[in-house]
This record gives sequence, C-alpha cells and structure tokens, in this order.
Amino acid sequence: MYNNLKRLTVFIALFAFTINIQAADKRVYSENDFINIFSGKPKTRFLKYLGEPESKEIAIKPKDASKVIARPTDNKNKSKDKMEMWYYTNVVEYSPGKTYKKTEITFINDRCRSISFFN
Repeated sequence: MYNNLKRLTVFIALFAFTINIQAADKRVYSENDFINIFSGKPKTRFLKYLGEPESKEIAIKPKDASKVIARPTDNKNKSKDKMEMWYYTNVVEYSPGKTYKKTEITFINDRCRSISFFN
C-alpha cells in the first residue's frame, strides 16, 4: 500500500511538471526589439526564437502579368527571387498588455526583407 502511494505521488508530480513545461507562454516582443532582433535575418533565426509560423504563403507571379502592366515581363535572363510570407500571432506588443493580432514577415531568398504588424 505504501509503495503504491509513493508511486502515485511520484507520477502526479511528474505529470504536473510536464504540464508546466508545455504550458510555457511564448515570448512577446516590443516593436523595436522585434525589428532589431529579426530585421534582415535568415529564416533559421525566426524558427529558433519563434518556432514554426501559424501560416505561410508563397508569392507567385500571375500568368498574364505582362498584359496587366502593359509592358513585357521577359525574365529569361534574370534570376528568380523566392518570396515567402510567414504569419505569427500575438508576438509583438504595442502597448502594455496589448499585442498585434498578426505579424507578417516577408522573406526574399530566405532573408527577412519586410516586417508588418496588423490588428
């Protein structure tokens, strides 16, 4: 009986400790700190500090883009840039206790080129 009680106590303690580790909130940055830490940095820094984004989008040039802008868009001799947008939620604070709902990071060739905050 005593051994079972000890096992149960140890199990509950380990279970509570595990829940505490998993429930840790992600860090919230001020606007200036976020820009200073991440502006111009590679994707690996975002993954290290913020983890995987909530959503990702890839920029694609429309098929008939040259007709819309009324000039040829022949890019056969130019290298194509890879554009990607990542979205995080509630990671940037603009006022005590208030965070932007969305933060958009635009990567060009795997480097951060634009940071936008939205509500």
